[in-house]
Amino acid sequence: MRLALAVAGSALLLQGCFTPPELRDRADRDAYALIDARRKQLFDEDSPFSLPSPTAAFGREPRDPEDWTMREKVLAGAVQGVGPLNVVGALSIAAENSEQVQREQESLYRSALDLTLEQWRFGYRYDAGADGGASGEINGNLGTASKGFSASVTRVLGTGAVILADVGANLFRVVSTGDGWDGITSLGLSITQPLLKGTGELVTLEPLRQSERTLIYAVRAYERFRRTYAVDVSDRVYRVQQSLDQLNNERLNFENLKILRVRNERLAEAGELSEVQADQARQDELGSQNRLVALQGNTERQLDSFKVFLGLPVECDLFFEEGILRRLEVESPVLNELRDDVAVEFALANRLDVMTSFDLVQDAARKEAIARDALRAGLSVRASMNEVTAEGKVLNYSFSDAIWSAGVDVDLPVDLLPLRNAWRRAELTLVDTRRRYERSLDDVTVSVRDALRRARNSYKSFKIQEGAVTLSERRVRGAELSLEAGEAITRDLLEAQSSLRSSRDSATAARISFTLALLELWLELELLRVDESGVYVDPVLAEDLRNRTRERDALAPELQ
Repeated sequence: MRLALAVAGSALLLQGCFTPPELRDRADRDAYALIDARRKQLFDEDSPFSLPSPTAAFGREPRDPEDWTMREKVLAGAVQGVGPLNVVGALSIAAENSEQVQREQESLYRSALDLTLEQWRFGYRYDAGADGGASGEINGNLGTASKGFSASVTRVLGTGAVILADVGANLFRVVSTGDGWDGITSLGLSITQPLLKGTGELVTLEPLRQSERTLIYAVRAYERFRRTYAVDVSDRVYRVQQSLDQLNNERLNFENLKILRVRNERLAEAGELSEVQADQARQDELGSQNRLVALQGNTERQLDSFKVFLGLPVECDLFFEEGILRRLEVESPVLNELRDDVAVEFALANRLDVMTSFDLVQDAARKEAIARDALRAGLSVRASMNEVTAEGKVLNYSFSDAIWSAGVDVDLPVDLLPLRNAWRRAELTLVDTRRRYERSLDDVTVSVRDALRRARNSYKSFKIQEGAVTLSERRVRGAELSLEAGEAITRDLLEAQSSLRSSRDSATAARISFTLALLELWLELELLRVDESGVYVDPVLAEDLRNRTRERDALAPELQ
């Protein structure tokens, strides 16, 4: 006992020696350890979690340039332009500056911080205090001085028992006599154990249990957010690329129309071509030039909006990696083999939000049971022992003169209206939580089927547009040859070139739509993964999905 109290006193003295920044570091260390452990447990994720420090966030101290964000590097002039940029780079830059990302990270951190508090409450809790004072008569004949110290250790057990050990010391002296200090010390131990209401791990450990589960929910929600955010960033990157591709297509179309216009003007001057056909070329060239101006302005607006989304200054130069659109996935064996029923079952078994929704039903059921337990009568037993040393015999305990006590406390269920109402609310919450869970299953079923439908339709659309591009290119070549041979007029070539430009724009849009539809499908099925290398499909789960599809296909004839 003495050793435990000595340790408690040492711990409290050391605790008081920490500065606020040191305490923040200790809080971060504990919270990060909990988060990393849960991420490792749930997702086999090894990358450490951390928040930007307040010093870094508010710039109170100079920072190492190696730790600067891309925005800080641009503002400091350390880099002249950002790029070559791809989806991975855009995701990294966006995560550095996004308020939404920071809010999600802080929400996860708070859940871990709450768990550290509950762990502390169910561990050894130390307390200590000291006091001193003096008193006397106005005429100064008598005067006394005193000082005291007390320390205690509290522990709550899973059974609901509360154990309290405390020690105290008081020193006093009569000032007028000049005598030395006299002192007494005390030592006490008490135990309280509930036997009916409030006993057992279900009730006692509920705050700790709920905090642990809440952290798991927060880790799932954060991981789900990371995957959803990656799809959003991919969408923005590809839409900017689509705008740039349309601009390039129109620029190429404008150059071709300019060549055709010069040719027709020369032929018209030579009397070999009518002015009508020359004017047609001029008119289409002007129309293309006008579209080029509009597309240029739209592309610049998209680039500015994209820079703001990334958290970069609008004035910075942004350039992209070559061939981003050409490398987009345009085939998916899993999509071709996937059955709707298998996809829905797989999503319901693997979706993180569905898991959390199911766990919330269990939480509500526990809370209903705890609220029902509170309706019972209360019965607890208590026992205590205390000894105070004789004056001047500090720490001289014999225990033969110790005072002990024991008792029973009964709390009769007389007026239960508040507890009754709390239990009824818990019942209704349980019913509502079950209803929400069932509705979430329906919502996921609809969203998975819709994602499958969009992916399949966008794939068909891309194949159609791909064929349209091939046909338009052949049409332009044929029109050029026919025009040279005098078998076609200028309008035929103009229409063929306009069709080629339109089909190329449509093919790019269809390619992007199919890629994004695939990402959304993998997100719906919880197959999508995000790490430092980028966005990809979990190969293990993808193979499991294929195996389930093959097994269901093999059983299909038997089920019919």
